[in-house]
Amino acid sequence: MGQGITLFRQVQAQLPRAVFDHAVRACRGNYKVQKASCWSHCQCLMLGLLLHCQSLRDLQNTLACRMHYLRQCGLGSADKSTVSRANAHRPSAVMEAVFEALWRRVQAVAPSHRFRFRHRLVSMDATVMAVSARLFPWARCAPTESGIKMHVLLDHHGLVPRLVEIKTLRQSELKLAQQRRFPRGQVLCFDRGYFHSGWFQHLTDQGVRFVTRLPPRILYRVIRQRPANEGRGVMADQIIRFTGVTPRARCSARLRLVTYTDAASGRTLQFLTNQMTWSAWTICQIYKDRWQIELFFKWLKQHLKVTTFYSRDENGVRWQLLMALCLYLLLATLKYHYHLNQSLWQLHRLLERHLFDPVTLQNLLFGNYQFQT
Repeated sequence: MGQGITLFRQVQAQLPRAVFDHAVRACRGNYKVQKASCWSHCQCLMLGLLLHCQSLRDLQNTLACRMHYLRQCGLGSADKSTVSRANAHRPSAVMEAVFEALWRRVQAVAPSHRFRFRHRLVSMDATVMAVSARLFPWARCAPTESGIKMHVLLDHHGLVPRLVEIKTLRQSELKLAQQRRFPRGQVLCFDRGYFHSGWFQHLTDQGVRFVTRLPPRILYRVIRQRPANEGRGVMADQIIRFTGVTPRARCSARLRLVTYTDAASGRTLQFLTNQMTWSAWTICQIYKDRWQIELFFKWLKQHLKVTTFYSRDENGVRWQLLMALCLYLLLATLKYHYHLNQSLWQLHRLLERHLFDPVTLQNLLFGNYQFQT
C-alpha cells in the first residue's frame, strides 16, 4: 500500500481547502513567499500539535526523516528559521476563516444539549495563559506581569467553541461581552465575573436569556415567593428587583433568584436569571453544565499543549491557538459523524500514533486495522 493514502493525507483532506485558499487570496497571504506558503505553515503547526512537539527545533528534528514524503503533501519546509518567519508574517486571519468553516461543518452532525428546551445554550468564559513579560512584551499588562487571554463561547450543541477572541490581559471579559450581539432566544450562561446590572437589562430587552451567580453584598428586594423544591436542594425561588443605587438605576427589570444547597457539601449557591417559566431545578442544572467550558480549557492545555508557544510574536501565537481549535473541531467532527464512543483524547492518540501508517481512517476508527508492532 503506497504512502499516498497514509492517515496524514486523510486528516489533511479534512481541512476545507477551498475556504483556506480563498482566505489566502483575500489576505494576500502568499505575497512574495518562496519557501513556506500559508498551506505549508498550516501543515507544520498541525503536525507539531498532533505529535506534541515542544518547540520549533523539536518540530524540525521530528519531521526531518519524513521531509521527502511531506513535501509531496504540500509541506515546503520545516526548518526552524523558516517556520519562525512564517509565524511572524503569514496572516492569522486565514485560520479564522478555516475555523468558521469547520464550526459550520461540525454543527451539521453535532448532537443537541441534554435539556428539553430547544433554545441554543452557550457558556461564556475566558482562560489565561501566562507568558514571560520579557519574551512577550506585546502581552505585558504590568511591569512584571503578562499573559494571553482566550475568550470563548462554548456551544452546548456538541460542546464545541463557537466564537474565539485572543486578547491580552488588559482586555476585560465584561467589556468584550457587552460588545457582542446575541441572537434572540439564546440561553447564555456565565460566572460572576460578568456581573453588570446594566448589561442584564440590555440582554432582557434583546430577548436573550441568561443564567449566572449572584455575587455577595448585592442589595435586592423580594417581590414574590415561588414554590421551592427542597427535595432537590432548591431552598428558595424568588422574583426580585435590585435596590442598590447603581444596580437599580441600570436595571429596572424583574429578575429571578434561585437558592440551591448542595446536599453533599452543604454549600449554598444563588443563581440569577431572567427566565421566569422554567423550573428552578432546570436553572440549577444549566449553571452546573457551565463546567463544560472549564473542561474544554483543561483539554486544550493538557492535550494540545497550547501553553507552550512556537513563537514570541503575537501573530504566531494566534496561528498556533487557532490551529489547536481547528484540530479540536476536526476531532469533534470525526466523533459525531461516525458516532464513535471514543473520547476526543482517544481519537487524538490514535491519530498521533498512526499518523504516517498506510491505513484508511474508517479502518482505524472502527478497529479493523492490524496495528504494526
